[in-house]
Amino acid sequence: MTYREKAVLAEKVARAAGEMLERHGALHVRRKAENDFVTEMDVKSENLIRDMLLTVCPEDAFFGEEGGGEITARGRWVVDPIDGTANFMRGQRLYTISIAYEHEGALVVGCVYSPGTDELFLAVKGEGATLNGRPIHVSDVERMRDAIVHIGFGHRNPEYLDETEKVLFPLLRRVSDLRRSGTAAYDLCTVAAGRAEAFIEQGLNLYDYAAGYVILTEAGGRLDSWKRGLDPLKTGSLLAGNGRLNAAIQDLLNP
Repeated sequence: MTYREKAVLAEKVARAAGEMLERHGALHVRRKAENDFVTEMDVKSENLIRDMLLTVCPEDAFFGEEGGGEITARGRWVVDPIDGTANFMRGQRLYTISIAYEHEGALVVGCVYSPGTDELFLAVKGEGATLNGRPIHVSDVERMRDAIVHIGFGHRNPEYLDETEKVLFPLLRRVSDLRRSGTAAYDLCTVAAGRAEAFIEQGLNLYDYAAGYVILTEAGGRLDSWKRGLDPLKTGSLLAGNGRLNAAIQDLLNP
């Protein structure tokens, strides 16, 4: 299959998972770790996604948040079945399904679907990014004072939380506004769509940002590391931005 065909498949699968999640009944919640939860719907969503993808692409490997899977493969799907589980289990409408395709170590397809808002972000490497079929692009904002920055607190790790606390107020004083959605995949797409200028968070996993990374970069954005000189795709400590303000924000994150 071509990358475009993989993207069409990812969209179909994400919508099917979203339809199932929107029909859920009472939830049984289990705590995986401090501030980290899983419901039976996370598992059901991942199973549905895996089965649909691998039925069409049996040659591919699969790596998901709940069940794990192949760490390296020539071609593999990287999936977060519900990004924003805390929102989902509390009845908040903002949660996403994140599906990426990686080929020979490069992320080449990204699909992020928000069932509650019926927004589907899609990108194929070299072909640009879309929202519900319409092209999107990062903003052209160049002044820090005009910037909206989305943030995750890294609150599951005391070290990340301490570092975030240190930069929180200096950043707040320099930008227009700070916001937190509760889903990293959606935050990345928010920057890609030009609705915000940056998103920062430490301690993320590949399935949290793989699809959003493709969408962001295809929309003209840039992914840097929170800490200078590191590869964000390996560390999971992200500074995702429109490219115009990345350097200035990185200066604030690394005083």
